[in-house]
Amino acid sequence: MRFLDLSQPINEGIPVYPGDPLFESRPFAEHETDGFHGTRYVVGSHLGTHLDAPFHYFLDGETLDSFPADFFFGQAACLNLAPLVGLDSPRRRDRADRTRPVALTVEDLAPFEPIFDATPIVILRVGWSSRAGRPEYYDDFPSLSPDVCDWLADYPALRILGLETPSLVATSGDPAIASGAEQSPATAKFDPELDEFLRQDRVALPSVPATAQESDGEELARPLDELELLGDAECHRILLGRRPPILILEGLVNLESLPQYDRPADGSSVAPDPSRAFELACQPLLIFGADGCPVRAVARVETPNENRS
Repeated sequence: MRFLDLSQPINEGIPVYPGDPLFESRPFAEHETDGFHGTRYVVGSHLGTHLDAPFHYFLDGETLDSFPADFFFGQAACLNLAPLVGLDSPRRRDRADRTRPVALTVEDLAPFEPIFDATPIVILRVGWSSRAGRPEYYDDFPSLSPDVCDWLADYPALRILGLETPSLVATSGDPAIASGAEQSPATAKFDPELDEFLRQDRVALPSVPATAQESDGEELARPLDELELLGDAECHRILLGRRPPILILEGLVNLESLPQYDRPADGSSVAPDPSRAFELACQPLLIFGADGCPVRAVARVETPNENRS
């Protein structure tokens, strides 16, 4: 049996999503003066490898502390989609408009329908974690679309969607990223209009719908070629607004070490394979009212000579 750490290390200088607070670590007591050491951390709820709860996008959505501990542990599958949308993929290399993120489609995921039908935690590997910890990690990453999220919301077994990217949809253009190694909260530079939109969009939100399909029809019909920050908010609302919700686990790393499913070139259906299954734990801190929280995501993978019960 192997335990694989799928979490980003957190330290001062780690880049953060535009508008989020920089990570800080300061002692409030030290051995030399106090006889013990204690540390004060300043950490955003969506730093590094983290979970999103419905309250992140819905005023009356569930917070992470409202979920039982076993919700964050379960059978998992990793889908290798890097050949389709990764850094060296033809889709990325040959796209005509480089201000638009390369996106996965329903057709890309359709062969894995039997996996989504039977697996509570599904991870989408897109070959992006090599950029984790650098400013470019937040720029132009492989994205989903509202159509894909609507499709995912139709699988009742799915309760956590794992991503190798910092969010569901990359913002268009080239957003500046605040890096603690070079900037402080007072000097971090990013588009003030984008920052204002981020802040407004995170607080002035509609109530959680009874189902994703009950959300405003026009909002859920945004075309794929208009993916932008609005698309990111829309995709979050579709998944987090499903009843029961699909929590979003963002910022995973080391996915190349996991057993995984490849997409057949002919698009044929992929059946669940016990040799590719593993268990995933991604427990957040038990913080009251948490809209999100960094997690230590760990996979438990059986070695070939072990007997599966």
